[in-house]
Amino acid sequence: MKTLIVMRHAKSDWSVAGQEDFDRVLNKRGRGDLARMGRAIAAGTTPTLVLCSAAHRARETAEGVLPFLSAPEVKYDEGLYLAPPAALHSTLEANGSGAECVLVIAHNPGMEEWIGQLCGAQVGLPTAGVACIDFGASDWIRIDRGAGQLRFYLIPRLLKAIEEQ
Repeated sequence: MKTLIVMRHAKSDWSVAGQEDFDRVLNKRGRGDLARMGRAIAAGTTPTLVLCSAAHRARETAEGVLPFLSAPEVKYDEGLYLAPPAALHSTLEANGSGAECVLVIAHNPGMEEWIGQLCGAQVGLPTAGVACIDFGASDWIRIDRGAGQLRFYLIPRLLKAIEEQ
């Protein structure tokens, strides 16, 4: 069985005038969400590979959740920056061999569309949101559209509300 964790980068900072989109950093709220989301990912599954967009905000997101994971291999890929579902899927197929559980950190709208294609779930994936999808396939190349089963879907605001109770 294969498990895919799809995570959108955390909330970014728009305060620097003229800054290129690729270079935007996380804001305070975005950085604050990372420990919460890292703990939640680790409680639900154990990725052995992280495929991450090379954009600064995605890298920061990965660096913030990695301390909660069991030392997965990390690959940064410029092709994941604002990637459509086909590019996300190709990157997973090209890099995922041997990994039973992969965490992909990238950007919308491609991430939401990809989740829909993989398991049929129409989710809004806010910043730092996570969807975990299980597949019966033994190989990432054998994953069919709509064949995935959504195991869990988590958003920072929900986890924060639960923690505050």
